[in-house]
Amino acid sequence: MLAPSLALAQGPADAAASGLALRWRDPDALAATTEAEFDARLSERLGHPAFNPAALQDSLAVSWQGSPDQCRVELQLLRGVEVEGTRVLESPSGDCRSLLPALLTVAALLIEARPNEPAAQPEPLLPPKPAAPSSPSTPQPPPERQPWLFFSLGAAVGAGLAPKLELGPSASLVVAPARHFRVGAWGALFFPHQYGAGPGLSLGHDSVALLACGMPLSGSFSLGVCGNAAFHRWSSSGISLPHPESRQTSTYTVGLAVRAEWRLVRQLWWVGSVGADVAPRPLYFYFTPAPGGENVLFRQRRIAPALFLGLTWGLP
Repeated sequence: MLAPSLALAQGPADAAASGLALRWRDPDALAATTEAEFDARLSERLGHPAFNPAALQDSLAVSWQGSPDQCRVELQLLRGVEVEGTRVLESPSGDCRSLLPALLTVAALLIEARPNEPAAQPEPLLPPKPAAPSSPSTPQPPPERQPWLFFSLGAAVGAGLAPKLELGPSASLVVAPARHFRVGAWGALFFPHQYGAGPGLSLGHDSVALLACGMPLSGSFSLGVCGNAAFHRWSSSGISLPHPESRQTSTYTVGLAVRAEWRLVRQLWWVGSVGADVAPRPLYFYFTPAPGGENVLFRQRRIAPALFLGLTWGLP
């Protein structure tokens, strides 16, 4: 039985080989053949050497198991530590020798069914490619942050709370605890005017308000609606009267306004609002003539339009 094996070994050097190593296990001496004889007979059936002792990765494991009365053989086709296929042969009569023909057939089928993978060719060494010159990238400006504080100085215009249009300096301080929300305070000092002649009155007016705004549109241009509650103080003095009197009185209003914020440059903004205030208890101004009674000089309107425009510093 060794002659075919020697003949194959002395064959041409270019005879195809399976690239498999043989792993033979027979711990209980049950095998009906030897490892060398199994290699020779399988090589004769395949027509080329069945196993390559130099193979390191792939192998065929043949394991004899059981007992002389109940013999079985397990074949495993291995790629490294991974099992690609397993076959188990058992002898119905319990004779290990009767398994030999089937063992050769199944082993040949397992080897011939293996995909032939060409040996990996080493990649030719190439000189490293020169690095492409990196094009200078245009630095992107950082995103503009929405200010959290708005401090405004400007002018306020009002109508309806005095006999004529009122104008005066104004200031506001507003914080933005959230992107779409504003809370703050606003104040104005209107210039005193004289209304009427012989007799008439001089009327001064200042006010302060608390406001809260929702700003659905937010960014470099923000737009929203504000609600406010304002306190007004009036200083009046009669003119051309025998006994003029100076008095102070106060009232309050509630109102709604549309607020707009738009950025000029960096931290400099314009802020404006236009709306109307409602006086729950409108005041009226009068004087008492010598014979008695009241001469009404002016009655406030219940709804008073208001306008504010201010140059604003925004703290990011």
